[in-house]
Amino acid sequence: MRCGLVIAASLLIAVPAAEAARAQFTIQATPAAGPAPLEVTFTTTDATAAHWDFGDGTSADGVTVKHVYAAGRWTATATDGTTATQSVSITAYGLTLSGPNPARWGRRSGFRGAVVPAGRGLVVTLNGPNGKLGSAKTGPQGTYLIRARARTPGEYVATSERASSAPLALRVVPKLVTRLSGGGARGSRYFFSARLVPAAAGSLAVRISRGADTIVDRTFDGRVRIKLDTRRLASYLIRVEVTPKENYAATVRVLRANVVLPRLAVGARGAAVAQLGDQLRRLHYAAPYGTTFDSRLLDAVYAFQKVQGLSRSGVVDARFWRALASPRTPIPRYAQPASHLEVNKGRQVLYVVRSSQVALIVPVSTAGLPGKFTPVGRFAIYRKVGGFDPSPLGTLYDPMYFTGGYAIHGNPSVPPYPASHGCVRVPMWVAPHLYATNPYGETVYVY
Repeated sequence: MRCGLVIAASLLIAVPAAEAARAQFTIQATPAAGPAPLEVTFTTTDATAAHWDFGDGTSADGVTVKHVYAAGRWTATATDGTTATQSVSITAYGLTLSGPNPARWGRRSGFRGAVVPAGRGLVVTLNGPNGKLGSAKTGPQGTYLIRARARTPGEYVATSERASSAPLALRVVPKLVTRLSGGGARGSRYFFSARLVPAAAGSLAVRISRGADTIVDRTFDGRVRIKLDTRRLASYLIRVEVTPKENYAATVRVLRANVVLPRLAVGARGAAVAQLGDQLRRLHYAAPYGTTFDSRLLDAVYAFQKVQGLSRSGVVDARFWRALASPRTPIPRYAQPASHLEVNKGRQVLYVVRSSQVALIVPVSTAGLPGKFTPVGRFAIYRKVGGFDPSPLGTLYDPMYFTGGYAIHGNPSVPPYPASHGCVRVPMWVAPHLYATNPYGETVYVY
């Protein structure tokens, strides 16, 4: 890097002999090039007086004068009191630097700027408190972009072979890592932990609330681990705020930890199963009453997992309970007519729509065999058969035909994936309800 480069410029101009005594003079600029702010000393010989136009909108008088230039290319002109003039070019090299402030610890951030005057292909290096972070070459307009990870607050400087930027005083947001360990089931081990990276960046102010009660309100050093009470169902609101040290920036994280009911699967019994059914019914899923996790409740669990985008396992685990505490509410794709049916092939569910709202959610299985399909579009129920209706592809229970030989009908096998010959299978125990509540002419959307 030649930031201290000094170039002296001297010009000697010949004039006609008749005017030599009056017009011949020289000027000198020292230095003529260097990093901005560039202080240049101008001198003239063979002249008893001189007027200087520095080319940047300022001027001065004197045989010897000084002027400080900002970054750029400039032309200084001297006049000796007659009509004779002399000019000299000055180049003050500059380099700008800007970046995110504050920057997030360890994340790649964009540091950008430009060389002045513009120059292509110049290597610019970014240096921080711990040394070099990266480099890049300037583009056609003299601009550059360096992507680097800032981990330490302090002064960051960009340098090139011509100049250095003014220091960028950078603040850093420390990395706040939070975690909930354990499934959150009632009676299980459940922990909240948080740590700060770097640990010396500040302290952690932790506030944990359960309803209107404050359980924890303390300040910790860069790491904390707290056991949550799981003896009863509860929802904890956890707020962690970083109180930063000098040159670091504050950050806040808010979490919700739910103590939920235990893992449930087919065959489970008890109050937890009854509560599961109650919650699913409140969300408009077709679910039975009772304290036994049977095949009917399995249908409801499948339907919920389909709508929420969960794994279709049929098991009610911690992730299921968390989704149940803050569920995605499905809305019908069509608002008219106010009462209709919608078969969502992507989710493999049927929506019973009443007053333009989803009133019931039923799991279905549409075409899944090779070469088979379930038609899409707008249709209407044109034929209904109570009970069993034999067909070449099997017996249909309480079928409601909506186009050709395609029907919504009960079937003993409604897996959580497409498996039919083309009809819309629904669970046997739900089919009579759909048959009784959807008249001839009812609109059916399939998409």
